Amino acid sequence: MKAILAGVLALACSAGVPDSGAFAVARPGYRFAFPRDHGSHPAFRSEWWYFTGHLWTPDGARRFGYQLTFFRQASPPATWKGNPAWRSDQLHLAHAALTDEAGHRFLVAERLDRADLLAGAAADRLSVFHQDWRAEQEASGRIRLHMTVRGATLDLALDPATPPVIFGEEGVSRKGADPSAASHYLTWPRLSAQGSLRLPEESALEVHGQGWMDHEFSSNQLDAEQVGWDWAGIQLRDGRSLMAYRLRRRDGSQDPYSTVSEVDARGRIRRRTRTFTLGAAGTWRSPASGATYPMPLVLEAWGERHTLVPVLPDQELRTGRSSGITYWEGACRVLDAAGREVGKAYVELTGYAHSLKGRF
Repeated sequence: MKAILAGVLALACSAGVPDSGAFAVARPGYRFAFPRDHGSHPAFRSEWWYFTGHLWTPDGARRFGYQLTFFRQASPPATWKGNPAWRSDQLHLAHAALTDEAGHRFLVAERLDRADLLAGAAADRLSVFHQDWRAEQEASGRIRLHMTVRGATLDLALDPATPPVIFGEEGVSRKGADPSAASHYLTWPRLSAQGSLRLPEESALEVHGQGWMDHEFSSNQLDAEQVGWDWAGIQLRDGRSLMAYRLRRRDGSQDPYSTVSEVDARGRIRRRTRTFTLGAAGTWRSPASGATYPMPLVLEAWGERHTLVPVLPDQELRTGRSSGITYWEGACRVLDAAGREVGKAYVELTGYAHSLKGRF
């Protein structure tokens, strides 16, 4: 659920949101093939490659979270109104963030460029870049990740623990009653991570940990009544991974297409349900945007209760120079019903600073 492309639509199409009929639609029966489907799908309007994770120093004394998301947004060629010399049907943007728990700081950077020398994605494999930010999979399966953010540099080697997990039914992840409100959605829920992190005014630190990667492509996500979503990628110590998204409707209710999926340690979806709650155990108000976010979050499904507690309250991204979206995306601890720490998570909360209705 990483569709933070609303502001780009205005840049890509002066008439507003492009007609999704000009693009391919996610339909049942799609045949995934790898490494091809780790690459770009320009026939679809929107696409994103989303990396998050938790890192520690070897002694466990310092903890960090990271996010690096690459977005691709297409527009119908006929909508281009600018200088023909700069005409481009593909726009790319990217968000990077680093959470330093001990340092009580959250570093954020954003980028926006047309597809060309400064940004792009291969169509036949995982190889996406935006200026010096890059994610590329080697023939061995290892993914090399590089990002810089406000004086910090992170280099990671990510090794998938399982094959890619494909969410949804018949290769399609439905997001609403309209059949076109759907995506092709695949995930590596566990990536072992090793590398180095250089923080501003510090020497390089050796780090290790675990990551999560989402890759999603579609031409339509939200329906007319949906205003935002709460999403969580959860990695439990018992080897299970949970992916939950709660689509919020204009009246405050939970859309019936909201879903929780449980993935086992071998990367197999064991169960999926639309009967769950993802609610607030408290709130945090951003002093910068004024938005009030539900946190901690409590997920209840299959008789289990997990509380997602941010490692820092302020992990809000305000991306006025790229997507135009303000949202909360951050590292969290996972506590069980007895208050014991049983895992880690990344959480995304959208539609609280402003509605996303009409932006997708």
